[in-house]
Amino acid sequence: MKKLEDYDVLVNDVFYRTTHILDYIKINPNLSELDKKAIKAAIMDALVYAKEIDPENEYLDLDNMVIDNDPNNYKYEKHPDVCGIPMWMKEAYRRKSIEITGGIPVSIFLARPSSKLIRYCVYDPNTAASAIFPDATFYNVFYTSPTRGVRIEEKRPIVEVEIDGVKYLIDTLTKRIFKSSFFKENYGFEIVDQYTISKLSRKAKKFYINSTRTRDRLAEYLMVSVPLMEGFNTPDWVEFKYEIEKSKTILPDEWARYKDLQDDYIEFLNKHK
Repeated sequence: MKKLEDYDVLVNDVFYRTTHILDYIKINPNLSELDKKAIKAAIMDALVYAKEIDPENEYLDLDNMVIDNDPNNYKYEKHPDVCGIPMWMKEAYRRKSIEITGGIPVSIFLARPSSKLIRYCVYDPNTAASAIFPDATFYNVFYTSPTRGVRIEEKRPIVEVEIDGVKYLIDTLTKRIFKSSFFKENYGFEIVDQYTISKLSRKAKKFYINSTRTRDRLAEYLMVSVPLMEGFNTPDWVEFKYEIEKSKTILPDEWARYKDLQDDYIEFLNKHK
């Protein structure tokens, strides 16, 4: 038996809805059943991805916050009904900087929390989320909220991709993925309109390709965001700051260029005092 807090990957590297996953559990003692399902799947996904557990013989007891050998507890699922964004997907997003994100890694773009102060069009994150997959379907739908149980009266955009032959919906607002069959069967998935990338017209496909083409402008983004970091001090900004820090090792050239831009800016200020 081992406490969840004894796994470094869970303490440092795993997030749920932009908050460190173990902190999210502490902050929200009355988790919904859906959150429990998603959190269990996210924890086990991370531990298996990091090769910290044997998925055939170790299990999760979320109530007691431990990994043990009791087969009556939660077993790792390769294709869970709901999960936080899996670790392999986040790693792919860290290495994908594209036009629609403004040239920053998709991981940073998606880690921004939605708030009253910062709002953004969900179509852009959906497009960014699709960029690591060979094909995707974009829906506008009416549905019943999985957490509130109320019918959403405004059509909602959501993107569907295929993961190891299984279709999943990526919810870029709540930072979760849902097995498509599970969501469609349980939450009144009513399609208003849809389009699939591979079936787009030539003109529309060209627009999508341009939106997801490689572009590297992290250095310029850092010039604006780094000075503001101290203001991002609530738990929901932790993943954003983590992804910024993570980019140092994945995109060292952009950080070197950021330093050059800083030096040029300081030189400019000194010349114009």
